[in-house]
This record gives sequence, structure tokens and C-alpha cells, in this order.
Amino acid sequence: MAELQRVKTEVDSETAAEDPSAILELCQKAEAFKKKGNDRLKDNTKSAAREALELFTSGLEVRCSDPKLNAQLFSNRAHVRLLLRQFVEAVDDCRRAIEQDPKNIKAYWRAARASLHLDLCRNGIDFCEAGLKQAPGDSDLVKLRDSCAEKLAGQQQRRAEARSVANRDFNADEAMAVQEKVSGLSEQLARLQASFASKQRQRVRLELTQQTVTSTPEDTNLYRGVGRCFLLGDRQPILDEMKQTMDSIDEELPKMQKASQELEKRKDDAEKELREMISVFQKQAERSAATAA
Repeated sequence: MAELQRVKTEVDSETAAEDPSAILELCQKAEAFKKKGNDRLKDNTKSAAREALELFTSGLEVRCSDPKLNAQLFSNRAHVRLLLRQFVEAVDDCRRAIEQDPKNIKAYWRAARASLHLDLCRNGIDFCEAGLKQAPGDSDLVKLRDSCAEKLAGQQQRRAEARSVANRDFNADEAMAVQEKVSGLSEQLARLQASFASKQRQRVRLELTQQTVTSTPEDTNLYRGVGRCFLLGDRQPILDEMKQTMDSIDEELPKMQKASQELEKRKDDAEKELREMISVFQKQAERSAATAA
């Protein structure tokens, strides 16, 4: 069925080349496919994205003579490919969109975004710079260019560090120190994560208890646990105390989560350093074995 549609489209396109009145009809068909594709994207689901991809492709297969419309179809299809993580194909569609219409700013941005996902930061910067020539000062392009430049700087720094590690001799004492650092960070992280989970459970219990207490009549007296005893008292002080505790937990949880993320990063960096040191040791051992042979 798809092949029959493709053949019919080619026939229609050839007819339009001979019949100027058919040119408008082809453009209307392509525009209709573009609109349907945009409408499907509003569902914000992967299946809808795949359908939109097919619709934009069908619009391109019409082969209308409007370069701006074709550029929009290529750019929109690139947007869908970004959603589907088809980054290489997204860059290709953006290039074709720019060929059709160099003023299609979205194509430059999407090409740079896809390049960033592919770790092709220099390409991303080039796309942003080319787009800024068409739309000087475009805030989205400037922001994305800065992100590409920042990631590129990080890549260059990591490569420089890797070369530095590769060029130095293996030191067993340093490796042991790094191993101890990894172990210590792992223990700290485990304790913090356990404490975080405990606070979350406490928060849930308090919320459930609060709902139960709130459902009782206002003049109800309730027992409150104090150490190993239970004291009978008014309901409101108990509710106030629970709210105060919940507010305190709500303040602590984000701080604990941030601390956990920082510890995780420090642990990952230490593990990476240890792997690099082991790699240096293995290479030195291989060179020594080759020399001995």
C-alpha cells in the first residue's frame, strides 16, 4: 500500500511539472500532511511521534515546489527524530532543511541539539554560529551554543587529564589511597541514602497519621507517645507537632538529596581515577613483558 502511494505521488509530481494548476494542489497536500503531523505531536506519546514521522515523510514525498514548506517538513521531522533519539538522522534532516531554506532557524537549533546529544560539540557550535548569522542575538541559539562550548571544554579537559595519567608511572601507594577513598565515599553514600529513605518513610507515616487524626472530632482527646509512656491530651497540639516535624523533614530531604548527588559524583570521579591508574599499571606491565621477551 505504501509503495502504491509512493508511485501515485511520483505520478502526481510529474503531472504538476507539466500542469501549473497542479502545483498548488501538491503544495496543499504537503501542507495537509504537515498539519496532521503537528496535530499528532500534541498527544505527546511515542506512538504519536512515530505517526507524525510518517506524516512528515509523506509530505516530503509529495515533492512540492515550495522550498520553505519542504524545509519546514524536514525540520519538523528532525524534531520528531530528536524525540525518538534518532540523532544522526535528525542532523541529516536539518541539513536538508537548511539547504531548502537557510532562514529556517529551528533547523539550526535542532541540528545543534542533536549534535550535542552525539557529543559532537564542535558541530553543534558551528550550527549555532550559522544560525546566528541568520538571526543575530537569538537567545535560544546563544544558550545552546554556550552549552555546546561548555561541554566541549569539559571533553578537552578530560582528554588532557587522560593523557596526563597515561604518561605518569603507576604508584601503588596512590592507588591504595584512591581505593580507600572510594570505599569511604561508598560507605558515606550508603548511610546517607539509608537515612534519606528512612526520612521518606517517616514522612509518609506522619501524613497518614495526620489524615487519621484530622478525621476525628475536634474535641477528641488522643494519646501521644512519650518515651515508653502514652499521655492523654488535646488533639490540636498533636497535629501541630506532626506538622512541625513534617515541615522539618520537607526541608531536610532536598538537602540530603543534593548531598547524595555530590557524594555520588565524588565517588564516580574517584572510581574513574582508580580505573585509569589500573589501566596505566596494565600497560606498563605489558611493556615490561614485551621488553623482557
